Amino acid sequence: MQDLFAKKRVPVTGPLAELGAGTKLLVTVVTAIVALCASGLAGQVILCVMTAVYAFMLRRPKLLLGLYLMMLVMSILALLFAMGVGAIMPAMGSNKTGGLIIPFLRGVSMMNVVLVLAMTTRVEDMLSTMEGWHLPFWLFFPISVMLRFIPTFFRDIQQIWETLKIRGWPMDFKMVTFHPILTTRLLMIPVLFRALKTSEVLGVAAELKGIGAGPKLNVPRQKTIFSRIDRWVWVGVVATVALVVVGEMGLGSYLPEAFSPSSISR
Repeated sequence: MQDLFAKKRVPVTGPLAELGAGTKLLVTVVTAIVALCASGLAGQVILCVMTAVYAFMLRRPKLLLGLYLMMLVMSILALLFAMGVGAIMPAMGSNKTGGLIIPFLRGVSMMNVVLVLAMTTRVEDMLSTMEGWHLPFWLFFPISVMLRFIPTFFRDIQQIWETLKIRGWPMDFKMVTFHPILTTRLLMIPVLFRALKTSEVLGVAAELKGIGAGPKLNVPRQKTIFSRIDRWVWVGVVATVALVVVGEMGLGSYLPEAFSPSSISR
């Protein structure tokens, strides 16, 4: 089982080196629950800021800033599209800005915690942790494989980006801004072909190793260590949940009408 993922292990460095896989998984689950339950802009902003602090512990500021810029562009395009639809067909448009921003804030919050989980956790640790929680094989194995390929996806994009620059394409901010469709086509088609090839190789490797054929997957158990960084992260999780609750209950009345929870729910 370990050989299936042995080629590309994620090096764990920085403040998150001692953070356990169980803690990162639980932080992801708690963030998902809070993001779904919080309906106001104040709570979503608090959650997004706190998870961003957590994500910057990766010490990958360029990657995070690039992803934030992409999410910002997507939110602006969605807002402009909604405003255009509202101007042409008022019955279908929406003038509630908060209702358009909150889904993107939820996405940014989840992106922050999933990146930490995917880029700092070995697949063996995730498998061992989730099997220790007695989760079914059909649930934890696909999740582990999916998270394992997030760093690979970023590496593929970086390699394709450099290849396009070598071939003479001006892959810079101007190219991305004024030719977004062409840039997406140049990047996504090779990425999709690589993903299909990788999935085929992984499927053949899993079949040859007999994964899923036996009654139970044999994953080596690893001793769970609750370090000091785990304690501080849980203090941050409790503080974040408390701040989100306060934001949902106390800050809604201080927000403009377009951002208030009551107007968003309507």
